[in-house]
Amino acid sequence: MGAAESHLPLPQQRRGSRRSSHCSFNDAECRLRKSYRKLPDVIDYGEDALDCQPKSSSMSSDMMGSALNFLADVEFPYENVVFEGGGSQGTAYIGAIMELERLGHLEKLRRFGGASVGSITAALLAVGHTSEKFLDVMKNGPFFNDALGELSSSYARCGPCSMVPNFLRHLGWHPGRSFYHWMGEVVEEKLGNPDATFRDLYEATGKELCVVVTNLSLKMEEYCHVKTTPLLPIRAAVRMSMAIPGVFFPFQWRYIDRTDVYVDGGVLCNYPVHCFDGWWLSMKPEDSFLRRLQPLNDVGKLLTKKVRFGTFNEKTLGFILFSDHDQHVLATNPALLPSPSPIPNTRLARAHQTFMKQHEMELRKHRIKTDAMTRFVKVLNDNNLDGNDNIDIGEFRRACAQTNEFTSYHARALFGDRLMSATEMFELLDINKDGRLDYHELMNLAEWNGVGIQTHLIGAGRTDIKNPTDLITSLFQSLVMNVKRSFLESDDNERTVLINTVYMKCLDFDGDPEDWEFLVEQGRRALQAFLHLKRTLAENTGKDDTEKCNM
Repeated sequence: MGAAESHLPLPQQRRGSRRSSHCSFNDAECRLRKSYRKLPDVIDYGEDALDCQPKSSSMSSDMMGSALNFLADVEFPYENVVFEGGGSQGTAYIGAIMELERLGHLEKLRRFGGASVGSITAALLAVGHTSEKFLDVMKNGPFFNDALGELSSSYARCGPCSMVPNFLRHLGWHPGRSFYHWMGEVVEEKLGNPDATFRDLYEATGKELCVVVTNLSLKMEEYCHVKTTPLLPIRAAVRMSMAIPGVFFPFQWRYIDRTDVYVDGGVLCNYPVHCFDGWWLSMKPEDSFLRRLQPLNDVGKLLTKKVRFGTFNEKTLGFILFSDHDQHVLATNPALLPSPSPIPNTRLARAHQTFMKQHEMELRKHRIKTDAMTRFVKVLNDNNLDGNDNIDIGEFRRACAQTNEFTSYHARALFGDRLMSATEMFELLDINKDGRLDYHELMNLAEWNGVGIQTHLIGAGRTDIKNPTDLITSLFQSLVMNVKRSFLESDDNERTVLINTVYMKCLDFDGDPEDWEFLVEQGRRALQAFLHLKRTLAENTGKDDTEKCNM
């Protein structure tokens, strides 16, 4: 990608008045500006639904409150900040930004990166906007209305009726033109030009911005930056990175004699915490492309991710988003999960309460059947006297006779309420009728009971696909979750702030004001928990060093 004419395959769209359904934020804005605001009313869930509340860590509210007085003294060595993509969940970044401002750390940041909604956050910070602008966006901007708002008549010219013709003609539902214009306005406020480029930003402020996009034409992610795309307008890169496939028109960019098609950066790299690692985006003279890409006959090796981003950058701080629906993707440290903000009494929160009750019931059933399946496999293995991969009828009967290990309760959990004989169970499992049970036949039993050993450990849970919305949502979540797994390295945990959005999912754009307040508060508390843990670890390290010196 290089200097070229921007090409938007979009019809001219009249900029009408913004919808007011999500604009009643005046009172909320005042509350959010206070570090210790009064939280919205909460649902009285009762003892039976306590598990529906966000899981808290060992750090209580009192501990968190007392720790706040010391957070300003916590070492903050970070100069780079990277934001994960997450759709509507990105509102939580506002709380983290407000906390960075309160502690005086925001002004220390010089390099900003992100994908999808994270690129919007990174771009606004890079050009010089503060939490004031983010609160204004939350109240009035296209973030919650025309560009990412509810699927209504303002979402595309003919609303839902536009889906099929727009997708066939433009490969997406919503043009996204209003967002493109709005992004130009917020860039112009700080840099004086709506089409200010990455080079303009760097020369005017010394700050670097990295926007990750997905180039569908080349089937790869690209890192838009002053070093790689100096003449690309910032708003064009951000428009590329937030183009959710199927929802927004892909962004087309003409370069010399070709036109490439770009979509959401989160499709291939949703959490680019590595973007400032290594030499690829380094502005040091010794890391110039001319010097690094030598010899040319080794360029294939030199351009691999491991070579380009191989050196860990301890000055990078990342922010990642997850909810109760996808927290299994991360190996979370309980100490990084703060005392949660109370859940507001909103439509989305109530739906989540119902979901979590059903989910907890399913988990209990799963635990019972998993325990039964574990015992069943153990007794079969103990009685597999010849040590081969098959179980014959004699071995099976001996295993079922061990009622102290595999009881009738466990048998009913796997084979139903009617107590079956060993012969009946064997015939039920022996699918190919060869008189022997192999691994795959036992796994059929596991899948039949919902244990799904392989899919439970490797997959991300089951979703019933019943309509086009389920299809698009599951497709997008599959991409995001598996990409997140592939890009996360073990070392990234120590430089990542984990923001639990609890019940808010990435495509929940139709929330109430209290939902957005909740997200902001979760972002604030997540950063506090990260800094509190950092301070605790530093104190423990100091104590250990002192004890060694005294030995």
